[in-house]
Amino acid sequence: MTTDTPQIVSRSALRFFSGTLLSRISGMLRDMSMAFFFGTSPALAAFLLAYRFVYLSRRLFGEGLLHQGFIPHFEAVRSLDPKKGALFFRDLFYSLAIFLGGCLLIAEIGLYFVPGETARLAMWMLPGIFFICLFGLSTGLLQSEKHFFLSSVSPVAFNVVWILGVVAFRSLPLSQAVVGLSITLSFAFFMQWMMTVPKVWASLKAHLSVKELARGAIFSPELKRLIQPILLGVVGVAAVQINSAIDGVFARCADLEGPAYLWYAIRLQQLPLALFGIALASALLPSLSRAVEEGAMERYHSLIAFAKKQMFTLVFPCVIGIFVLGLASINLLFGRGDFGQSATAQTTLCLFCYGVGLLPAALVQILAPAFYSKKDYQTPTKGVLFAALLNIGLNALLVFVFKLGAASIALATSAAALFNVFYLSSRLGHKTESLHSIVRVGVCALLAGGGTLLVGYLFLGDATLLLLKGGLSFPREFSIQCLHFFVQAGVYFGIFFGLARLMRVKLYSSSSK
Repeated sequence: MTTDTPQIVSRSALRFFSGTLLSRISGMLRDMSMAFFFGTSPALAAFLLAYRFVYLSRRLFGEGLLHQGFIPHFEAVRSLDPKKGALFFRDLFYSLAIFLGGCLLIAEIGLYFVPGETARLAMWMLPGIFFICLFGLSTGLLQSEKHFFLSSVSPVAFNVVWILGVVAFRSLPLSQAVVGLSITLSFAFFMQWMMTVPKVWASLKAHLSVKELARGAIFSPELKRLIQPILLGVVGVAAVQINSAIDGVFARCADLEGPAYLWYAIRLQQLPLALFGIALASALLPSLSRAVEEGAMERYHSLIAFAKKQMFTLVFPCVIGIFVLGLASINLLFGRGDFGQSATAQTTLCLFCYGVGLLPAALVQILAPAFYSKKDYQTPTKGVLFAALLNIGLNALLVFVFKLGAASIALATSAAALFNVFYLSSRLGHKTESLHSIVRVGVCALLAGGGTLLVGYLFLGDATLLLLKGGLSFPREFSIQCLHFFVQAGVYFGIFFGLARLMRVKLYSSSSK
């Protein structure tokens, strides 16, 4: 087996990045269609709140948890015998399917007796959780097999089905449209999972016959070794996702349209997090797990140092970009149709508050796999729990005591992410060797941000006033929005890349040096 190096991790992350970029573009088109046809109405906010609770189940038994628990154990089993690794996946697949089927049946019955529009919408969405959790397990296998592009591009199918649902139900009353969208989501989850099935089947068929694939062992002894990390993972992921769902409740208390403001804002904040943070972290975990299994701790620490430096280099310019281009981005993507000026202002403010926590959230994506690869699930779980408690406390303080709006929820989330990154860093005890490139990237981004704000103030002031006044025809409004965004983006990235070239900053490195 080829030794995992920073070059291999970089290439894997690049493949994941390519698929994720396509997924995020389709996701952005989905959100634009939602904003245009449905705006930020209370009915849509209820739909998004229901989706947050359904997403909790997806994360508990799907993507994040199974990656954290599955990949290190799968690599350990496969290092002894590839066939045993395939059998391990087969047994986990059957066990998860039976467990999920029982849990979802109970959940559907329970939601039937819960009053309210949010519970009713969640009932229609819930069947899709079965398929998205199987998708999470499938992508764990694909990433271990270094099929990073397929695992990251599959959400395109989910987003395309969602967009088709928006178009199909756009003319219905909103109360009926959100029901139709909820049903559509279950089918969208199914299509996302189906994207991975052929490649997973081919990977298993390389080691197992059809007869062996058909007779799985439910909850086999090998799977019992996974129970403890899964339970710890459930606690950690549950803390994050329950916290996210509670954020929606706090936002609803602060403003009836608050959950919708947060939804649109976090979609933009998560774009660089998914493109760079999750891509690099997903490529890193299998490599770290193999290094631990081989006892190559020097390589283990080298990969972590490389990933941390690379993460800062890629994400910090995005942080500055959020503050410089945030208003123009919200205006261009959502600022038309039923998405009015007030929604634009509130969503932009939420985006700024989320932007504060972008870099810490990205670094957590690197630090957590460093513990998972050693099968240490307690430390990241503790960090998540402490951060969640801090977030809830800040939410209660800012919403109920200081009576602040939905943006305060985003600010509390950023503060919790900052705490978590300091906690994990202190427990890991490994520091980046050199800060020279990090400082140079920071200087380039800050100077580019300052130059862009100056250009915007001097040359785009009239365009900004026209957008704030409103009442423009659609073609003219959209033209001004495009001008506003692309001029500022061109100036920002032009100055940044020019300074980076001048200062000899290597923005995407394949070396840990």
